[in-house]
Amino acid sequence: MHNISNIDLNLLKLFSVLYQTGSVSDTADVLNISQSACSHALTRLRQKLNNDLFIRIENKMEPTLFSENLAAKILPAMEILQLGLTPIEQFNPNADTTYVIAVTDYTAWCMQPLLEHIQRYHPNISIRLVSLEQRIPEEKLKSGKIDLACGFAHQAEPSQSISGVTWFADNYVTVMSTQHPLADQKSISLDDFIAYQHVLIAPWNEGRGVVDKALVKHRTIRKIALTTPYVLNAPYMLNNTSWLLTLPQHYARFVKKQLALKIHQPPVAVPNYNLKFYIHKTRLQDPKIMWFKNTLNTVFEHITEE
Repeated sequence: MHNISNIDLNLLKLFSVLYQTGSVSDTADVLNISQSACSHALTRLRQKLNNDLFIRIENKMEPTLFSENLAAKILPAMEILQLGLTPIEQFNPNADTTYVIAVTDYTAWCMQPLLEHIQRYHPNISIRLVSLEQRIPEEKLKSGKIDLACGFAHQAEPSQSISGVTWFADNYVTVMSTQHPLADQKSISLDDFIAYQHVLIAPWNEGRGVVDKALVKHRTIRKIALTTPYVLNAPYMLNNTSWLLTLPQHYARFVKKQLALKIHQPPVAVPNYNLKFYIHKTRLQDPKIMWFKNTLNTVFEHITEE
């Protein structure tokens, strides 16, 4: 038995070509080496395998029985290696393709311009939205069960395995019913803010949110009347209550008129948020992912990566 670790793979490539051409000169041309180098390489392979491999008969290199048996194994293996080294085909947006994207209710809502663009210009692409069950589902991104995760963050998130593409940034506002005692005030104080009960949006069942963390700096806490994982339905809970709700300004402005809400700036410094598409770094060169990022940049113009 011959140990492959002791054999230069270039010699096996030479064997493969010589078996198919039956000519040292033709093999040298295919491999772009001199005939002398080709002959010396064949000699080394013969010594390694302890077999003549090819016998010159009527100016053609005829394989020995050993070579015939070897070729049956080596040639298919060389084809597989060549196939593995072939560049990945470019992504075809006109072919039937499905993107699986994990989202929250709010991040899916914000994706509407992107979905409209894809539907209009690339109708063969299907988008499957699934629930974002954890903030960054690293294992599912790695395994390919999902292509991307659409979530949000309040600060930079350096990671060895996950790349974040920021495509939308916004700030938070505090809203209340127009019937709320604070509705007509031009601004609300910190004392007013903590005097009333609040709705907490917690997509992953967190016990506190970004507002609570901001309040810690003021050594105070707020009273939570309702906790919900959903941004989109949270404003609907304010009707006929004295509750306060701090949520993304982008959505607050959208529902303000239809729900008769008043919008105020929160009395504490709440960090802005960035909507992000999370991608596993092993897929950054995947043409399917690269096309999505390019399309994202087309729709939202200024995306950034980390």
